[in-house]
Parts: sequence; structure tokens; C-alpha cells
Amino acid sequence: MSQGMVYNIQRMSIHDGPGLRTTVFLKGCPLQCLWCSNPESQKGTPQMMYFENMCTGCGACMEACPNGAVIALDGKFGRDVEKCTDCGKCAEVCPNKAREMSGKIMTVDEVMEVVRKDALFYENSGGGVTFGGGEPTAGGQFFLDMVQAVHDEGFHVTVDTCGVCPADRFDRTIELANLFLFDCKHMDPEQHKKLTGMDNTLVLRNMRAALSSDTQVRIRMPLMPDMNDSDENLAAMAEFFGEFGREEIEVMPCHAFGRNKYVALGKPVPAVSQYTPEELKVVLDRFARHGLKPVMV
Repeated sequence: MSQGMVYNIQRMSIHDGPGLRTTVFLKGCPLQCLWCSNPESQKGTPQMMYFENMCTGCGACMEACPNGAVIALDGKFGRDVEKCTDCGKCAEVCPNKAREMSGKIMTVDEVMEVVRKDALFYENSGGGVTFGGGEPTAGGQFFLDMVQAVHDEGFHVTVDTCGVCPADRFDRTIELANLFLFDCKHMDPEQHKKLTGMDNTLVLRNMRAALSSDTQVRIRMPLMPDMNDSDENLAAMAEFFGEFGREEIEVMPCHAFGRNKYVALGKPVPAVSQYTPEELKVVLDRFARHGLKPVMV
């Protein structure tokens, strides 16, 4: 039976497509975006997350850890990230959820069991199922099998994607999906690589394929101060999307909501800034000057 790595299933979601939805988040992403707000989604294997504010210093984790990775810190118990193997033994015994594992293996049937619970809500609200991540298409055959299963049940399928996906897999996804929430991070290949770790050759190929199909596409842009909000980038976006008669761009301004997750994973917190309301207005006006219609999401 097809199976893969899922790190969250969020029911009754209202921001990941039309109506009430169940969003299935797959773990693993080919990109390493400098501003990523879900760092636990990047690695395709389970990870232990330590939330210091939840620790009461009971010491159960230290007794359970087989690698000596738990360390005493001012009445609490932290971890040595060099020794931690993400085995999850400490999380199993933590009574306060100070230690939690992100990511578990699930089968298609197990995912569908959750999805079907809200079938009536999908029908009444025009909702359905959204696949996110990480990058959901990185789930390979497991991802395709889930999309096929949801499609076969007659539920609306939305795929939230960065577009980095082998062409054959993406073309199959186009056939099965009703809607793409498609990120456009930067139009310049070198700048895209600088910001995400990969150039955008495959992204633009898949974007063209999606926009040329009958599947609905909503273009989304993570908007980062001094990273991708320049006149040059917006002009290039206007030219590219103008080929398809598209003007509307859903913009997602940078935020700091994911900082605690970096700390919980023992990773450096990204040095990204947020717009002031005045700065954001200037940038949104810049979109309009290039014939684009920004919509806040």
C-alpha cells in the first residue's frame, strides 16, 4: 500500500482553497527558501521539536533518551542537537508536549479515513481537500495516489505548490487537480536560486503548463522586503503572466510566525524583516504601475 511522510492534517481549513477544506501537509521540500515559515516541512524525515516554554523540568526525557542528547538547563531540559537523532523517545514520555515529533508515515487509506470525515462539509460549502507541504508533489507516487483517491471520491482537489516537480508528475497532477495555488517567488533564475537554493527553470515550465490547461490557477507571491519586490521583478512577472491574460496576484507579505519553530528545531532564525504598513502600500502601488492587481491573502 502506498505510504509517505505527513506532518499535519488540518481539518476545517478556510484559507487553502474554496469552502471548508481538509489540508494534508506532506513533509519534504526541494527548496530552502530564506523566509520559510514552516521549517519543519523541509526535511523529508521525522524531526523532534523542543518547545522550552512548555518544559516543566520533570526529567522524563533524560531518562528516555538513548543518545545522551538531553541536557539540563536552568531547571529545564534542553537538547544537544549534535547528539539528537530524532528518534522520538523523549517525545513519547514528555507529559507537557514540550517535545513533539513532526512527521509520521501514513498510508493513503489512513489519510482518506480522515478526509472522509468532513465530506458533508465539503458538499455544503463548496470545499474539498488541499495538498500542501513542504512541497506536496515531492511525495512522489504517494502524493499521486492520494490525489487520485480524492479525485475518485468526487472531492474538489487543490494543490498548493512551489512548482518544483518532475514534468511528467506535474502533468499528471494537472489532469487530477481542480485548482493550483501556485507560488511565484522570483522571475530571475539566479535570484531565484539565491533565495531558494534552486533556479526557476522547472517552476516556469510547470507554471506554463498549468496556465495553459483547463485547471484553475491562483498565482501567489510570498512578498519579501528587498528580495523580490523590485520594479525589475514585477515587470518581468507582468510580462510573463500577461502572455496568459493574467493580472491578479495573491500576495503574502513576510511575517515572523515561524520563528519559534526554528528555535524548536535548533536551527538559526532567518534574518528577514517585515513591512511596515507604509512600506507595504508603496510595494502594492508598485504592482499597479506594472499592470498587476495585488490581492492580499
